Amino acid sequence: MSPRRPARSLLLAAAVSLGLATLAGAEGARIALVVGNGNYQRIPALDNAVRDARDIADMLRGFGFTVQEAHDLDRPGFETFLRTALLNIPEGSELVFFYAGHGIQIGRRNYLLPTDVAFESVYDLPVQSVTLDRVVELLSARGASHVAMIDACRENPFPNLRLAANLDATLFETKSGFEVFSTPINSLVAFSTSPGQVAYDGEAGGNGPYTQAILASAGQYSDENILTMLADVRQRVYQSTSGRQVPWESSTLVQPFYLVQGGTAPAPAAPEAAISQPDRSAAPVQALAIDLTLPFARELPLGDKLAEQAGIPLGDVSVIEAPQHGQIDLAGGAVTYRPHLAETPMADRTDHMLRDRFSLGIGGAGPGILNVSVGMPALACDVQAGDALDLQGVGLYRLPNQIEPRRALAACAQDVAENPGMARLLYQLGRAQQASGDLQSAHDSFRAAAAAGHIRARHAAAMLLLSPRLDRAVVPIPLDEAQGNALLDEAIASGDPFAMHSRGLRLLRNGPTEADRQRGFELLERAAELGHTYSMNELGAYFLDPDSRWFRPERGLTYLRASAERKDIYGYNNLGLVALRGYGEVKPDHAAARAWFERAAEGGHPFAPANLGRMIMRGQLGKPDPRAALRWYDMGLARGDGWGGANAADIILGGNARPLGPADAALRAAKALDLPAAEAASRAQALLDGMAAADLDRATQMILNELGEAVAVDGRAGPVTIEALARAGSRAGLEALPADAGAQERLRMAARIWWAQNPPRVDLF
Repeated sequence: MSPRRPARSLLLAAAVSLGLATLAGAEGARIALVVGNGNYQRIPALDNAVRDARDIADMLRGFGFTVQEAHDLDRPGFETFLRTALLNIPEGSELVFFYAGHGIQIGRRNYLLPTDVAFESVYDLPVQSVTLDRVVELLSARGASHVAMIDACRENPFPNLRLAANLDATLFETKSGFEVFSTPINSLVAFSTSPGQVAYDGEAGGNGPYTQAILASAGQYSDENILTMLADVRQRVYQSTSGRQVPWESSTLVQPFYLVQGGTAPAPAAPEAAISQPDRSAAPVQALAIDLTLPFARELPLGDKLAEQAGIPLGDVSVIEAPQHGQIDLAGGAVTYRPHLAETPMADRTDHMLRDRFSLGIGGAGPGILNVSVGMPALACDVQAGDALDLQGVGLYRLPNQIEPRRALAACAQDVAENPGMARLLYQLGRAQQASGDLQSAHDSFRAAAAAGHIRARHAAAMLLLSPRLDRAVVPIPLDEAQGNALLDEAIASGDPFAMHSRGLRLLRNGPTEADRQRGFELLERAAELGHTYSMNELGAYFLDPDSRWFRPERGLTYLRASAERKDIYGYNNLGLVALRGYGEVKPDHAAARAWFERAAEGGHPFAPANLGRMIMRGQLGKPDPRAALRWYDMGLARGDGWGGANAADIILGGNARPLGPADAALRAAKALDLPAAEAASRAQALLDGMAAADLDRATQMILNELGEAVAVDGRAGPVTIEALARAGSRAGLEALPADAGAQERLRMAARIWWAQNPPRVDLF
């Protein structure tokens, strides 16, 4: 009798879609990710890859794995698949990742090829492929032990092609077969053939030799260590291909892995619509309809609620009809429903509801079948402040510029009060507080969520510790680079793409050594492979910097176009800059620049408005229109762009925005002083230096009125104005000005108070 096996995670590289089966009697969630790519658009199709994936998926379902299966994924589809898979994998799961399709070796790395792959530029590799070792690392962060099985070493579809794969843009020749690479601890990577060799697709309408051998061996060795099964697979493939193909593995497993948990192979799987049927031979089985309403969450314990409505203990539970939009976990005698999670944008939406149905068989007296309907309304906090790519969220998200601060703050405050200590909601409360300008409370919420185990909260807390955009005399959050970087590294180790991006860009820009910059590049590319457009934009800007030794316009544009294709406002703005200035073979095109900037500004980009204002004043969009430019500059200033304030003040002082006058210019220039744009602040200071004290005091009084202090705007800083300024400063936590403070100091104080109450959205920069 085989000994009891501890929970593991198996990683097989193949085809995956969200047809999630029932988790019955497992010690922990057992997840299989299966991808099969065969219908390639520009390179030779593979007759059997999708069939291989489907057959492996069916086999793993029979072994009790919940299977996420997808076929013929293009690059955006691959990004979505990986994000969705990560969103649905409970931590500590048993994982299987199987891939069948085209793959190539470039340099010392291995790449899986999406169905839309087209290497038209030497720089296309990072946006046209998926890096195998990064997939393994991402999935390894969610499980305990890992096996990756890759049936992808067909003939090289890109012979004699050289592509850039590293930061230094060294060109590497594409090669058939896969290269050896280091795997995370307690993991195994199994290839369909030896390093650098070719695997065969098999006869049309059948399976490839490797997949065929797995299907034949798994049933015989499912209760043996996976290494025993793979040894038999190797022998079968060697014999069936007359020695032309020899599978190969690289293992760091420190514990054995078994396909069947507990060591007993199950009977052939029944169809999902009838997973388990009660015995009806003795007497008719009674059925009871149960309707439940439970808040949408990552998992819903149902046992007590079902027993309460049935009026009896449930006894042994089996699944008769599986849910369509989730899965049932019967581990440890509990009954848990896990909904299928998918990234769902919530902008302009006020609610979200998921409904599902399933049937359970129960033992003991009373009804034998429970026909369950469950409605799952989303918590308002998830709708208003959920985050994208949050591995511990429920998939509902708003981008930072889409959060409605007051509504989000009210929703999250209530949901946190009703669900104290729930890490996801604490983090989302922090997002709402940050959007509403309460950065200290946001920092406290992020730290509380991080302490409760929320990964993304570590990133959010780190950004407040690292941001150069905070006036730390007003906001008592320390500038702490060491602690911020430590939090980012913790989040990276848990697979958070936002942390990869934030740490990566700092290392790429400011890393003191070549190794640091290379690590930054690697982190940004890892995030980009998950569809993180921020990283695409950062890499694009990096290679488009004409003062950098890495200036390669074609390479930079590859990343920016990928970002814009994913509807990212920063990609829009960056392509606007390219069209405005021209780079390499791209000639200046003012109409195109305007279109890109307008799309970016409409989406909330902080700098796009000022870019449009400049184009208008330069006459690049027709006759200069100062009033139109002023509207754009004011929009940019409100978003925290110092140039918006400086340039708006210039227009007003030029007499081109009457009835606005010097005080209106001074107000805008003063607000620009405390924003982190040194040249804009210098220009604003020069303008203020040339203004009369009465105009400066009028501007101070105007800002005080904006802050809720009722003072006359008369340009005389008498006792009423001085007292109002002191009150407002005290509310903001600022020290009072000395009695002999001048007009500029008073205005500077008023502007700082204004930003304290209306802080720029640091999450937008």
